[in-house]
Amino acid sequence: MRPIQRIRDEDGIPVSPARVLRAYMERCFPMADHRGGKIFWVRPTERAFINWDGYRIPRSMWRTIRKTPFRFTTDVAFRAVVEACANRHETWISRDIEQLFRQLHHLGLAHSVEAWDREGRLVGGLYGLSVGGIFAGESMFHLETGAGKLCIMTLVEHLRALGYIGLDCQQQTPHMEMFGAALIPDDVYAMMVATSTPPRNWDERVFPARLEQKVP
Repeated sequence: MRPIQRIRDEDGIPVSPARVLRAYMERCFPMADHRGGKIFWVRPTERAFINWDGYRIPRSMWRTIRKTPFRFTTDVAFRAVVEACANRHETWISRDIEQLFRQLHHLGLAHSVEAWDREGRLVGGLYGLSVGGIFAGESMFHLETGAGKLCIMTLVEHLRALGYIGLDCQQQTPHMEMFGAALIPDDVYAMMVATSTPPRNWDERVFPARLEQKVP
């Protein structure tokens, strides 16, 4: 994979999709200070991670699950999802990062989840990157209440069905903590990345279009 023309990090080193994937395997991920900012690399000493034994559905989501009007898809509107995630007053998703992830998506490594309302409007979504047997979640957005959280739950169903071992949330947030995300040390995460087996290919044909989570 050739470096994308003119994309360089803050040290002036060319950044290609291959370099991004290698960085993730080495527990680093790219960020920027704003849409036009240079890429820099982050390697946290601890990161938020959801393993399936610790995953839980927040009680506050039970009613939303029962009454959700949304339909879910994967990889139907990857570009629109990333643009919506970046469309904030403060964002770490620079145009260079957006372009790199579009390239990773074309290579079958980056994926999105979309939520659509009854009128066919994109009202929520998330995207991330497959890193061996782990899925690294990057960002999410919502235009309707609960749409982003329901995308997380739909994603988890799909990841489990495909054989992923967990969801890397990178940085802890109240939203991810409510789903059971816990901080794990870098050395533990390194072992998980090194020993996890890549799951079977991402297949949109088996993606859960409707949320089938069983709730009380």
